Amino acid sequence: MKNKKKYQYWSRKETNLLTKLYPCVKLDTLLKRLPKRNKETIVVKALSLNLYSAKLWHPKENHILRNYFEKSSKDKLLYLLSKRSWKAILAKGERLGLKRETAKPKLKVDENYFEKWTPNMAYILGFIIADGCIIQGTYKGYSDSLKLGVHVKDRDILEKIKSQLKAAHAISIVKNAAYLSISSQIMINCLKNLGVTYRKSSNENVPQIPLKNIRHFIRGVVDGDGSIWQDRKDYPTLSIAGGENILSFIRDHFFDKFRLYSTLTKQSYSKKVKNYLYQISYRANSAKILINYLYKEAAIYLDRKYYLAHKCLKANIKTRQNSKYILKRYHETHNS
Repeated sequence: MKNKKKYQYWSRKETNLLTKLYPCVKLDTLLKRLPKRNKETIVVKALSLNLYSAKLWHPKENHILRNYFEKSSKDKLLYLLSKRSWKAILAKGERLGLKRETAKPKLKVDENYFEKWTPNMAYILGFIIADGCIIQGTYKGYSDSLKLGVHVKDRDILEKIKSQLKAAHAISIVKNAAYLSISSQIMINCLKNLGVTYRKSSNENVPQIPLKNIRHFIRGVVDGDGSIWQDRKDYPTLSIAGGENILSFIRDHFFDKFRLYSTLTKQSYSKKVKNYLYQISYRANSAKILINYLYKEAAIYLDRKYYLAHKCLKANIKTRQNSKYILKRYHETHNS
């Protein structure tokens, strides 16, 4: 039989190094500093010395968390708990039943922006309803967030929205998408009061919009969930997709103002939200009238669709008698 391997006693230098590093660094890192030891012997020796693993939260760390978690900034907590990641700190705070103060956002933003109706506010609200969402805070006591995402080629609209909201939040780029995320409970509460809900696709509401701001609101919806193009005959076309309530509101507004009608058609069924997506569309002079109504003298818009809108307005259409009447009625309504 082979002789058993002789036990190697821990030297004072090894013991001191273990005492110093075991509560602070990962075991894999400690193995490099103690080349004569394996994981099992290190853990056994640490237990005999009553040392806490770096993975386990030390009572001193819990004490720091209870004293500073509620009001301290992210940077201060990371400094006080230097061996912990931000996710680990939030998760531990959750397990301890702690709540972070949400009265003030961590980055600058105009939290009261959505309290007063303006043309630009109405546009951004429409864009949020079409192509944005509000997300519940991941941890208890943590503020909700406004999330906006577009293709990277449409990043310009996120820059404009960020400027309007006076937000210091960064726009992130992931592959071909650009994202803007703003955490502010006061702002999210304002959006909730306007009818924006969690998972709005399955529970959409139409806000009470002042008449003078409706066209700006609809332009936001079009920039988020609409399409503007010219068909094979170079006829302008305007199409909007979305939920039944919002599209019914837009269709009714176009009919009341211009007597232009579109059928509300089902496009697809979403298993995720258990609801249908709908579409309304307008073509030729009808589309031209509506595009002009939405984008004429607009202060905020998606650059790509603004360019397409002006291209459609220059289209030469062979006008029928009823189209001439519609255009005449439009100019009479617009000038009154």
